[in-house]
Amino acid sequence: MDRTSIKIKHNMEMAHRLYQTPGKCQSIHGHSWWVTLELHGQTDSKGLLQGLDFGTAKMVLREYMDRCYDHHLLLNDQDPFAKPLWTDAIPRVGGKDVSVELPGLVKFYGDPTTELIAAKIGRDMLSSFSKTCGIDELAVDVWETATNNARWESR
Repeated sequence: MDRTSIKIKHNMEMAHRLYQTPGKCQSIHGHSWWVTLELHGQTDSKGLLQGLDFGTAKMVLREYMDRCYDHHLLLNDQDPFAKPLWTDAIPRVGGKDVSVELPGLVKFYGDPTTELIAAKIGRDMLSSFSKTCGIDELAVDVWETATNNARWESR
């Protein structure tokens, strides 16, 4: 069996704010992000990476990206702007309970930098693919613009 890799690419539209980083990124802003997932392993007798076909790999990555990141806003869990949104308290308005949850808001542990987003996606994908097909080595590239990217590797 040969050692090989496959790559899958998917995009997402997502906003974030880096409140700990002085400058323009302290403002809420968005990017058209691209994520490339590279899976490493052995080819099986059918020539597939760990028995995994592209369709299944694409489905896993794309479902995850769409559910967790696409059209979401990532904010640091310590961001003073967002702290009122993390509370479990539900205010009463006009005798009715009103949820304080903002649709699409994602609590991120640390500033949601491109580097930390790549690491989070990488760890989540490693967990998913190691359980289903035994892949224990992968890399994730997250592009926040056409010229800026961060890479996380499991090795």
